[in-house]
Amino acid sequence: MRAISRFSSLLMPLALAFSISFPAAHANQEKPPSVVASIIPVQLIASDLLDGIVEPEVLLPAGASPHQYSLKPSDARMLTNADVVIWIGPELERFLAKPLSQTSALTIKLLTEEMIHSGEEDVDEHEHHHEEDHYDEEGDGHDHAGVDPHIWLDPHHALAIADAIHAALVQHFPHLKALLDQNLDRFTASLIQQDRALMSAFAPLSDRGFLVFHDAYGRFIEHYNLMQLGSVTINPSRKPGAKHLGELRDTVESSQAVCVFSEPQFSSAVVASIVAGTDAKVSEVDPLGQNVVLGAGAYQRFLADFAQPFYTCLAP
Repeated sequence: MRAISRFSSLLMPLALAFSISFPAAHANQEKPPSVVASIIPVQLIASDLLDGIVEPEVLLPAGASPHQYSLKPSDARMLTNADVVIWIGPELERFLAKPLSQTSALTIKLLTEEMIHSGEEDVDEHEHHHEEDHYDEEGDGHDHAGVDPHIWLDPHHALAIADAIHAALVQHFPHLKALLDQNLDRFTASLIQQDRALMSAFAPLSDRGFLVFHDAYGRFIEHYNLMQLGSVTINPSRKPGAKHLGELRDTVESSQAVCVFSEPQFSSAVVASIVAGTDAKVSEVDPLGQNVVLGAGAYQRFLADFAQPFYTCLAP
């Protein structure tokens, strides 16, 4: 319990090239901009930078997955009324590509070629050697086209995301520069401190193997040198094949994997079947941060909440 309490205390807490579409200036730039983020983790970073200015809205509600989302009329109205829209890119929010090509808002796309190729040179053999066995007969391959778009799970990338959002907002809303600068400095110092503490906490767990439901955590796992042995699925909208599930079951039964992680956005029934009758533990991780409060320190709270199950489940 002492180790877990120590981990919980970590809440105390590269420049990323980015793509921006600049519309014509809005009529009154002295008013706070209306900001919409595509997913909650992006909203959390934006809310820290915009603390004291405006509270950004989010498009996807808690519990929704960008892999399976379709815009509703209320979403379209939100985009229409936005001054700024921040998203990862079509590799994650494919449903936003067309609407954002037609908007008059300032759009900030965070996943660029530089970020795509960061850590993407080699595809991990554990995840893709048997890719043909991952899905049922209707499966048709990887939803991300070989790209890991979950960039917010790596703290270094989160710092770069904050830099990108800050630079875009300062350029388009210069009257907010002083407060944006102050918020960015606070965000950066706090996250660097938290990252160092997390790195120290995870160091003794680097040889503890585990499985995940969705192949989405590569950037987090690589950053903290953790040992993922496989995933239930690459594409969460496809059912995993029987052969692949059998291989995962063998991994658990041989005690190579001490923990299997599920996600709140998807059914945990398959995970339960993999560990049934074994000593492996099951825990839930939420890569979309659906219960985090906005404002200063929001992303750091998300990172601590996301990291906690890994630490607790992997600890001997």
